Amino acid sequence: MNRSFRSIAGLALAGLTVAALTACGSVTSDDNAASVNPAAPAEPDLTWVAPEGLEGSLTLYAANPQGLNDKLIEEFSAATGVTVDIFADTTGKITAKLDAEWENPQADVVYLASWSPAAAYAADGRLLDHTPQFADSVHPAWVGDGFTGRDGSALSLVVNTNVATQTPSDWADLAAPEFTDQVIMPDPRESGTARDLIAAMVADFGEDETWELFDSLFENGLVVQGANGPALDDVIAGSHAVVLGGVDYSAYSAIGKGESLEVVIPSSGTTVSPRPVFILESTQNPDAAKAFVDFMFSQQGQEASANANMIPAQPSVAPKAGNLALDEVPLLNVTTEQLAATGKDLLEVFVERYLS
Repeated sequence: MNRSFRSIAGLALAGLTVAALTACGSVTSDDNAASVNPAAPAEPDLTWVAPEGLEGSLTLYAANPQGLNDKLIEEFSAATGVTVDIFADTTGKITAKLDAEWENPQADVVYLASWSPAAAYAADGRLLDHTPQFADSVHPAWVGDGFTGRDGSALSLVVNTNVATQTPSDWADLAAPEFTDQVIMPDPRESGTARDLIAAMVADFGEDETWELFDSLFENGLVVQGANGPALDDVIAGSHAVVLGGVDYSAYSAIGKGESLEVVIPSSGTTVSPRPVFILESTQNPDAAKAFVDFMFSQQGQEASANANMIPAQPSVAPKAGNLALDEVPLLNVTTEQLAATGKDLLEVFVERYLS
């Protein structure tokens, strides 16, 4: 399958480069000639200062690595004196809890791994209108209507090199005989990133080609089970050889602990799921909630994400050494608006087609 995929971030960068070169043009030397080499743009100042007078507590619902949650809460509480209680689980379980609590909301700030639910809650008028401090310098496509992606993860093929007899390079490779009964995928009913991946494939490949791909994968023994963490644990244990759509940050963390894994970014493109954060309109502590969200986009908050192997929302914050930046990942041609508009319906089709 020969296909050319474009990196949205790469195109944006290329466009800016072309515009800059055009603006500079060719300058004739004379007494008043200015330098044709403009100064490099200044890096944004992401220094966050805790507002005075904050008090009380917040409740955070977060689909996130627990270590990252702990780091964010520890630094924010130390700076403000605000305590943060947390409910940490998968996106599917968090959204189910939110839906069950609408008559008596318990959360103040919510941090998900999927764009679509955040867009749905915004459309329902359930979010507090707040533009985070420093939001003007994040990746433009990660800014939604009342919510903003504060970090992201590239979905990959995570390979147990002790089990796999060869290394795949693309999604379709997993339909080969070498991978019969050797592939597991996180359940998109639990994993927001898996749901976003299906929507991204349909947006780029089209429905027919996407379902043909999954038809071949299921015929080859693809197993759909659990969320991202359990799927990776399964492959680390050797029960399967490859996670299809594994989040890269979890795999990098496992590699750092000595596991024999390889992270492969599919050659035909993947998705980097921006992980949205938002404040519920019902919050009883809006000043503290706004401050917490602002802190997440600061230098400190973004470095915490990078150190947890996530892709920072702020381009000026470098990813962890050895990890890919957003503009280095070949992306499927999909917008966050498409993910929001189609994610739920395509999940229902996927479940009915393969999991019923």
